[in-house]
Amino acid sequence: MIKYLIAENLKTKKTILRKLLISIPMLCVSLALIFDFLGFGYFTSKSAFTSINHWSLSWMPLLVVFLTGMFHKIEQNSTGYKTILSFPIDLKKSWIAKIAILSFFTLIASLFLGILTIILNIAFTSTEASVVPFYNCLISIIISWITSLWQIPLCLWLSRKINFFILLILTYGANLELGASRAPSSLWWLFPWSIPLRLQCPLLHLHPNCLPLDSNSPLLNSSVIPVGIVLSILLFFILVLITSYSFNKSEVC
Repeated sequence: MIKYLIAENLKTKKTILRKLLISIPMLCVSLALIFDFLGFGYFTSKSAFTSINHWSLSWMPLLVVFLTGMFHKIEQNSTGYKTILSFPIDLKKSWIAKIAILSFFTLIASLFLGILTIILNIAFTSTEASVVPFYNCLISIIISWITSLWQIPLCLWLSRKINFFILLILTYGANLELGASRAPSSLWWLFPWSIPLRLQCPLLHLHPNCLPLDSNSPLLNSSVIPVGIVLSILLFFILVLITSYSFNKSEVC
């Protein structure tokens, strides 16, 4: 399996794909700072909370789409999958290696976002005392990563089936309609797109629409966190099995 991981990782060298791991978190934080300034008239450490909310809502899903789409494009432009499909290799392991590399890349981007939020917290002092410990930001980022992993095998598989821009529109639309709008409801667990947003509510004390929650809000119930994590991990493994089986049945065109 190590050889498959090394081979898939080498394909990303000297490509723009790796640069996205830095540029997208920076863009996320920059826009959060702008929203923070427009709301308060000055910069505060609250930008860290805003950036995590934006990250779960749009930037992480968009990062997944760009990574999977570009990863597919690299393979398509190289040999059109002919090398992989014609060589006597384990296609399931090859597919799982692709997912593992992309999962690792999204983890790097998430950790970099965490570093940026720490810098924000140190650089700007809020005029209001926060009721949320700052380490909740880092926990929320990691949980957002875990609960978004299932999108990687799905988007990687879809990238071979549909146009990139259609995939981008579908993913963004799903995260808005089935994510932000469903996260506050009692049936949030039925919509995988809503899980990252729902789980950050008790951690950041923010509504999925980024507004502060009242102290008696039912969205502050932290019992949803283990449920959401388990559901997301199960969905991730199910999609890995289904998509790897589909890739194993691929034929050289």
